Amino acid sequence: MNHGGNVWQGGAPSDWLDYSANLRPEGAPRWVRDALTAGMANIRYYPDPTMRRARQALAEYLGLEDTQVLPTAGGISAIDLTAQLPASGALLATPCFGEYEMLCVRHGLRVKKASLLRARHEIGDPAAQLKDALFEGALVYLCNPLNPVGAAFSRDQVEKLLGEVEAVNGHLVVDEAFIEYCPQHSVVDLIAYHPRLLVTGSMTKILGIPGVRLGYLCGQPEVINQLSGRQITWELSCFAESVACALPEHREDILADGETNARRREQLRAGLTGLGVYVYPSEAAFLLADFGMPVAPLVKYLKEKHILVRECMNFDGLDDGRHLRLAVKDEQSNERLLQALREAMVCAENL
Repeated sequence: MNHGGNVWQGGAPSDWLDYSANLRPEGAPRWVRDALTAGMANIRYYPDPTMRRARQALAEYLGLEDTQVLPTAGGISAIDLTAQLPASGALLATPCFGEYEMLCVRHGLRVKKASLLRARHEIGDPAAQLKDALFEGALVYLCNPLNPVGAAFSRDQVEKLLGEVEAVNGHLVVDEAFIEYCPQHSVVDLIAYHPRLLVTGSMTKILGIPGVRLGYLCGQPEVINQLSGRQITWELSCFAESVACALPEHREDILADGETNARRREQLRAGLTGLGVYVYPSEAAFLLADFGMPVAPLVKYLKEKHILVRECMNFDGLDDGRHLRLAVKDEQSNERLLQALREAMVCAENL
């Protein structure tokens, strides 16, 4: 796996300013920490194997029936379950999260890819870009908003792709790991009308809790029942359950965090553009930046400053050595990054 910087490579994790991980910069909010503390009361018991309370709370938070939701140990677990659906093969809309391919291969699926990059710096319509690559019984993966680019697709665009997938008797998996940053694009409510649509999600990013492992899978009850039998027993810890149960009453807090991220994202975009860097349109918790020059010297310089960034060499179509994906953090951290980049770019030009 290659997910960017490793905060465990030396010293304490807090010694690093990690721009490779797209997490809430302040860490978990107070209400989440309170929920984790409350979860301590249940550590002496095995978790509920049916995950009943977490399931009901997630369903309320998402506006679904509890029969349409399956809690999972992070978004990756939900994606792993979808790769076990009956399919003739998988079609990945790239560039994308590398674990789609890894998990599909692990479950014996042949993998085909279709790029969403129409030209340099241009993201195409998913239905148009994938139409010629579709095949009978395909399991299609689309990340919305798109990781690592950040561009988001409208509900109409996703519905159009879904129609194309249904026409070949396939399934469409929409990974909404970053949807809290642009909730207007979510298609989770379409689950009720489309048995071949599945939606995966993760609370990791917006809540800043990668260590808790809380995600979900949404689909029609028949599909959820089929895949729930493939989960390991006691998948959800008492801490993940406690956070899940607190979600419905904190919907407004989560929306506010998304709005804060949007303001910070535009400030960071402006700073990068001021350095002569091309920044792709984004509605996520990160920006994809094309520096128009080899970024390896910049990465090395930043690491010396204890700043970690995400190189893009293992993303299809972005492996030209010019791209970095940069998380959106608080204003002070963003200014520290921009100042270090100014210094690094001057050093690189003088090499």
